[in-house]
Amino acid sequence: MTIAYGISGWLYAAWAIEIINQGKLFYWILENNIITVILYGLGICFILLIALAFTAPVAFLTTGMAKWFRTDFGAFMSIILGAMAFALIVQRLDFFSRIFVLLSSAMLVRIELRIIGIKTWISSLIIGCLCLLGFCIGIIAYTIYFV
Repeated sequence: MTIAYGISGWLYAAWAIEIINQGKLFYWILENNIITVILYGLGICFILLIALAFTAPVAFLTTGMAKWFRTDFGAFMSIILGAMAFALIVQRLDFFSRIFVLLSSAMLVRIELRIIGIKTWISSLIIGCLCLLGFCIGIIAYTIYFV
């Protein structure tokens, strides 16, 4: 799992350094230090979102969706949003394949931790720490090697 997140950190660092060298973020002209903090902060938040939100218990995720599917409008909007999401995933398959690899590695580690009897919140904490560790190692390795 740490290797997958390390490779993700490597690729993210390559992209982030390219953006930092341009000096523009969201068409704002900012100092390089501010751009660096924003980009790496967003990357860390994204990694934590992947690691923790998608490894949450299934009952937690299905609670809000049960009310949504009971109405006709909710079912209709789910079909429309699902079709749009599918089209977006097919169009940007290279990007989403990376996300799916990260999700699958976090889910497999969660399954293994649950099999050996570790509680849900402790396993989420372990997964979050391992994901951040791998991501930061990838960023540091890229920075040492290329910068």
